[in-house]
Amino acid sequence: MKKIVITFFIIVLLFMISIPFNTYAEAINSAESEYHAELDDIMEQFDIEFDTSETDSITLKQFAERVVDHAGISKYRTLKLLSTIMIITLITAVLKSVGSGIIKNPTDIYGSVSTLTTAAVIAPELSQVFSHSIEAVRLSGSFISVFIPVYAGITAVSGGTVTAGVYDIAVLTASELIVGLSNCFMMPLLTASTLLSITGSVFYGFDMSNLVNFLKKIITWFITSAMLLFTGYTSLKCSLAGKADGAATKTARFVISGLVPVVGGAVSDAYSTVRSSFGIIQGTVGTAACFGIILLLMPTVLQILAVRLVMWAGTAISGLFEEEPMTKLLRSLDSTLSIVQSVLICYGMMFILCTAVIMNNSGG
Repeated sequence: MKKIVITFFIIVLLFMISIPFNTYAEAINSAESEYHAELDDIMEQFDIEFDTSETDSITLKQFAERVVDHAGISKYRTLKLLSTIMIITLITAVLKSVGSGIIKNPTDIYGSVSTLTTAAVIAPELSQVFSHSIEAVRLSGSFISVFIPVYAGITAVSGGTVTAGVYDIAVLTASELIVGLSNCFMMPLLTASTLLSITGSVFYGFDMSNLVNFLKKIITWFITSAMLLFTGYTSLKCSLAGKADGAATKTARFVISGLVPVVGGAVSDAYSTVRSSFGIIQGTVGTAACFGIILLLMPTVLQILAVRLVMWAGTAISGLFEEEPMTKLLRSLDSTLSIVQSVLICYGMMFILCTAVIMNNSGG
């Protein structure tokens, strides 16, 4: 009788042990749905037409088409701007040759007029690009400030507590710093650079193109170096934090396996499975957020690139007709556009690289 009772209790105990495994699976599915829904809400809040369900299925071609659609580049406007620059260049060249025997120093007069006319034509496009760039930085900063706490929470739950803290503090601080500097200095800097470009092209005694080019090199070098140093620092810190989290996880598994009688090994394996499942959620959410930041920044980068292509083509045409003032103007404006393009690209790459590092290292 005693053996029957003991056998009965053992069977009941085994059934009780088997119940939590299903409960864990349901909790994982519930957490996955909750995190995905939360990220989708964040995406919708910032008008990003992308959700986590597309992360695994979307192709590079589809994603590129979506980025181009978000850019809203008008071929008509781009060709119109280039055609206008070409017409101004041709008219200036004709007037110079016709008025060479009538007006003294026709090159100076017609060069100044053509430069001012070109600046007036390009100014609305530049103003729009500058506004879109600052808005893109602001929106990206807001997106990152909302996303980082959510992602840090997922990372902590998946076993990367130390890594989550490093990522949270580092990326949020860098993002807020970039957004703050952009709001305070980007528009004044771009406006000053544009005015210097126009002044140096109109007045022959004041060549400002070298100064604009100098500003471009200094700012681009500084931004690139800062991004590389920050990304390297964050990568090292996350790697060390990942090792610490990995050691803590192995210690927890060892303690569970040793202290829980009979079923300690099974509980330890279940813990590893749950942690791995949260790691998959972390990877999916992180990848979707990287796609989201690209959709916020890349359209503006493409808009800048379209205007720069017009500058390059206009520079080639004005150089062909020996219109030196216009050539200087277009080159200087291209340098100004390259400054804001560098800021956007470095900002996006900083977030993407740091997120990729934490996905690779958290929990070790």
